[in-house]
Amino acid sequence: MSDSEEKKSDLSAPSLFILGTAFGPAFLGPLSDLGGRKWIYVVSIIFYIIFNFGCAWPLNMPMVAIFMFIIGVCGSTALSNVAGTIGDMFCASDEASQPMALFVFAANAGPSVGGIVGEAIAENPKLGYKWIFIINIIIGAAYVVGMCFLPETLPRIVIEERTAMEGRDCPGVIWREFGYLKEMLTFKTPSYKAIYEEKLSHEGDAAVVVEKVNTFNEIRFVALQALKMMVTEPIIIFMGLYNGFAYAILFLYLDGIFDVFVFNNNLSYIAAECTYLNFVVGVAFVLLLQPVQTWLFKRDRIRNGGIPRPEARFLLSLVTVWGFPLGLFWFAFTSDGSVNYWSPIVAGFVLALADPLLWLAMLNYIIDSYSAAGLSNSAIAAFCIPSFAIAGALSHAGVAMFENMTTTWAMATLGFISIGIVALVYIFFFFGPRLRAASKLAKFSVISTD
Repeated sequence: MSDSEEKKSDLSAPSLFILGTAFGPAFLGPLSDLGGRKWIYVVSIIFYIIFNFGCAWPLNMPMVAIFMFIIGVCGSTALSNVAGTIGDMFCASDEASQPMALFVFAANAGPSVGGIVGEAIAENPKLGYKWIFIINIIIGAAYVVGMCFLPETLPRIVIEERTAMEGRDCPGVIWREFGYLKEMLTFKTPSYKAIYEEKLSHEGDAAVVVEKVNTFNEIRFVALQALKMMVTEPIIIFMGLYNGFAYAILFLYLDGIFDVFVFNNNLSYIAAECTYLNFVVGVAFVLLLQPVQTWLFKRDRIRNGGIPRPEARFLLSLVTVWGFPLGLFWFAFTSDGSVNYWSPIVAGFVLALADPLLWLAMLNYIIDSYSAAGLSNSAIAAFCIPSFAIAGALSHAGVAMFENMTTTWAMATLGFISIGIVALVYIFFFFGPRLRAASKLAKFSVISTD
């Protein structure tokens, strides 16, 4: 590529990557709910590796942009499937909180460190941009090899394999956590357009429902389920739009990093990239605070007669969400270079603490609300679509903001917008039961923890 094409791709390629991340969960999430988690991981990352080769040795800028979109689609498995996998392995709602916190830590710390590595590679004349993609290829290959040796976690598939090994006939199994009422066990899950035989059998701590599955309807389910949930489920609609604006604010904040630290504070580009490490520190504090949220969740369950409320996932966020406007306003009014650059760095840490905690609360809330219907991954996928679509659409807005406004007022504008995020957290906490009652799927969200 020519230098001019590289400059154009600086904007178009990241935007299309974000849009690909929004599009991928639409079918990868439901597909993993249907056919299992393991091989969705493996196959998607194989394609991720293939298209990274194309970006490492591209013919022109359009090729980079298109391949970045496909890489975003394939890489979105990490967002659409991991939450469901954790839900598979940790059935009780209390047990899943800390593993989910580790996932959120990795999802936030990885890009922070990756930005520094990417900038160092780009500035090295002996390496260049192609080595960013070569490193992706190496890491992806190692990941694929490791995944091949890990077991499947989707309970339906696990029970099918177990019954097959024991020589019993079990053509299809829908898993339900033991302890539900009988009518819950015979509830005809919307994710399967099937003819059910009302035959129940107990498998230790689980109960199974035998079914006859229509393959055509399964394929139709994969294609439409996440999109259908995105437009018909009140929780997904409000939470997806809400998280979309939160993501957009975060992306716009990152657009201003170089203006603040390179131009206003005279740091080098690599030093400015190092300021992203405040996000690593912030999300590390999430790991430390998550046990507090788990304790609050358990206490709320006891007070509620032993029945967990998904809304209790927001108990800690009711306080920490104020870090959104606080961090943005703090950053805004210390970003002009008149104050030591450590002040906006600490402000970024406050934002880095508030955002992952809120994202973690929303993921746990969605899993709690939709796991009873066997649709946690599809729900996460439907939640991710508007989140990244809005962020991708607004990724160019930050460039215009910082070109036409000072860094102070560009960041302050984001601070004013973020006040709406604070309000929505309180709306979800106090009116969440009404939203779940209005849902055809989430109204069954009673989670056994025995």
